[in-house]
Amino acid sequence: MDEGKAIKRALYVTKVKNLECYDENFSRIYFGCEFCQRLLPSVKNLQQVLEFVSEKNLDFTFITPYVTNDGLKKLDALLQIIENNNPGSEVVFNDWGVFNLLGEKYKNLEPVMGRLLNKMKRGPRLKDLMGIMPQSTADYFRTCSLDSPLYRKFLADNGIKRVELDNLLQGIDLDLGDSAINTSLYVPYAFITTTRLCLAISCDVSGKEDEIGIFPCKEECQKYTFQHVHSIMPVPLISRGNTMFFKNENIPSEDILAKNHVDRIVIEPDVPV
Repeated sequence: MDEGKAIKRALYVTKVKNLECYDENFSRIYFGCEFCQRLLPSVKNLQQVLEFVSEKNLDFTFITPYVTNDGLKKLDALLQIIENNNPGSEVVFNDWGVFNLLGEKYKNLEPVMGRLLNKMKRGPRLKDLMGIMPQSTADYFRTCSLDSPLYRKFLADNGIKRVELDNLLQGIDLDLGDSAINTSLYVPYAFITTTRLCLAISCDVSGKEDEIGIFPCKEECQKYTFQHVHSIMPVPLISRGNTMFFKNENIPSEDILAKNHVDRIVIEPDVPV
């Protein structure tokens, strides 16, 4: 990464209404959902966002979740719309099946590896342990799969030039060498873990609060956000739907961003579910 290159800002919206958070500091819109195929946008909403991007002359990134075969079919239809209307757009994949679909059918869309696939060490408790563990162990917990030259070669060989990162509480210290890979840093919500078993389903139905499974969805995650506080956690945990997050608003210094090839900050105005 060119250390003199300015860091750009992108606005990440999961709902059309959140486009109201846009201002001229943003050069790109991220739209979609990383964590649940049931929340894939409708054709109508995707077209509305693409129209907004066109009107404002912005770059566009479509963000996608891990999917079943049914989810892959829904994504296929949405990707066709993007390629027809906005060729050259990025697609963040968090499922290698989605990556394969891009390679097979959508050569005019740019694949970006999502943060669910980068193997970062996400546990918030690591923040309080960094000062008491051996330095080599602390260094390890600031890395991810990108530190492996073989893995970077795999990405390069498959045309993947960008990887998404979370803003870890213990910090990030990647050894990217002279790699051509650039990275994006998500702020302020960092993903911890996710599951197909939605913890919010029927949370507002008396007698069913403790049921966990894959049930018909009423999009309870769009109504409720839960905060979990415990003495062993340095920050509250935030859960929405099937996914857990923590909040970290402290953006690393320019030197650290440059070392980790961060040339884009992705701003999340709300928990991205």
